[in-house]
Amino acid sequence: MKTLKAHNPKDESLLQQLIALYSTFRNLLPNERVEFNLEDLGWAFPLLILPISSYIRDTKSTFKLPKDQSPAFYLQTIQFPGGVTSVSEFQKIKNYIPIGVLQAKDRVERERLETCFAEMIYKILKPTVAVENAIYLPLTELITNIFDHSKKEEGYVFGQYYPTKGFLDLCIIDRGRGLATSYKEERNLNFTDKKAIIQALSGTSVKLEKMRGFGIRVSKRIICEGLEGSFILLSGKAALYSSQKEEKIFSLPGFYWQGVIIGYRILPPKRPVDITPFLEG
Repeated sequence: MKTLKAHNPKDESLLQQLIALYSTFRNLLPNERVEFNLEDLGWAFPLLILPISSYIRDTKSTFKLPKDQSPAFYLQTIQFPGGVTSVSEFQKIKNYIPIGVLQAKDRVERERLETCFAEMIYKILKPTVAVENAIYLPLTELITNIFDHSKKEEGYVFGQYYPTKGFLDLCIIDRGRGLATSYKEERNLNFTDKKAIIQALSGTSVKLEKMRGFGIRVSKRIICEGLEGSFILLSGKAALYSSQKEEKIFSLPGFYWQGVIIGYRILPPKRPVDITPFLEG
C-alpha cells in the first residue's frame, strides 16, 4: 500500500495551505487505498485535515498520527478521521470545532448539525446581528451545494479558530462528481475542470434557472469583499484562489480530487456587512 506524506505549508497563508494539500495528494490514483503519514505534521489545518479525513472515510485508507503530541492530541479531540454525525456528539466537544459529517439520509439531524456549526462560529467571532447573515449565508449555501450537486450521501465540514493569529479557517468538502461532471450530466455542457470553475464564478448554474440558489459566485464575493477574507475552490484537476487583492485559477498536474473542496478564511468582523448588494449584483 502506498504511503502519502502529509506536507506542512511554508507559511500560514491559505495559498500555501493549498500548495501543501496539492503536494500531499499529488500522484494519487482515483480512490486508491493508501496510508497517510502525518508523523511530521506540525500544523493540523482544515484545508489538509478535512480532505484526508474524507478520503480515509471514503476509501478505508489508514494513517499514522503526528509524533508531536500537540497536533496528535488535537486530531484525536476533533474526532479525526471519523468525525461526528449528530448534535449530541458535536456538543460533547467543548473547546474545538469537530469534524462534522453531514448525511443526506437524515435531513433534520443534518440541519441541526449545520446550526450547531454556525452557532460555534458566532460564539468564536462574536458578530453583531448586522454581520451574522454574511457569515451564515455562504456557510449554508456552500453546504447545500453538496447535496444539490455531488450525488453523494455525505458531506464534510470543519473549522478552526486561531485566536493569536486572529482568523478562522473553514473547510467544506464532498467526494462526489465534481463541477465539470455536474455541468455535463445536468446541462450537457463539456467543460474542463478549469473552465467549470470559471463558469461557476460567472454564475452559470448547474441547476435550472427556477431552481437556482445564490451559489458559489455570491458566496465567494461575500467572503472576500464583505468579510475581507480569502477563498479557495478545488475540483478535479483545477483550483481557484481568491482574495480582495487577487484572483488566480490553477491547473494541478498529477492531481485529481473527485468532488469539490472549498476552504476559506475570515477575520473577526469590525463593521456591519450588508449582503444585499452581493445578492442583487
